[in-house]
Amino acid sequence: MTAEEINRWLSTLTNVGVLIGVVLLVIELDQNAELTRAEIHSIRAQASAERQMNLANSGEISRIFQKAFAAGFPAHPAALDVLTDEDRFRARLFIGGMKEAVANWHFQCQRGMLDKELCEASYEAQVKRLVPLLHGMNIGLGDMRRSFVADVRRIARAEGLPVPNEDGSW
Repeated sequence: MTAEEINRWLSTLTNVGVLIGVVLLVIELDQNAELTRAEIHSIRAQASAERQMNLANSGEISRIFQKAFAAGFPAHPAALDVLTDEDRFRARLFIGGMKEAVANWHFQCQRGMLDKELCEASYEAQVKRLVPLLHGMNIGLGDMRRSFVADVRRIARAEGLPVPNEDGSW
């Protein structure tokens, strides 16, 4: 075997080694992406649970929603007349936070960061709960991504809920 043949074999083995390295790198990146998705899901679930616990532990916000629901809100937006201006302000802040959380969920679903089944079922359930609150408090979606507004419109229309305008206003 000549030195040139040995060099070709060594070059071929080096190229095969590089190719194997690239394949292993792709596999590792895919595993990292899956771990990142799981971490995002965990953070989202934790934030949702924390928001619900804050609501449950906050006598003030619970009192506000109990008063509004007892008066017929969100089916009857005029029921908000039982709330003080401060109560409405707090409720708007809370509902605005819910809107941001659901919009973030939508973004993660679009990007494939969350499980498809979770996106199809739970996300739509969140939108169904959110739309009457947004409509009742006249909280628009104009500051949200257009794809989120379109998705909210689609779900609201399918469920017979109030449908925001294309610009996100009511």
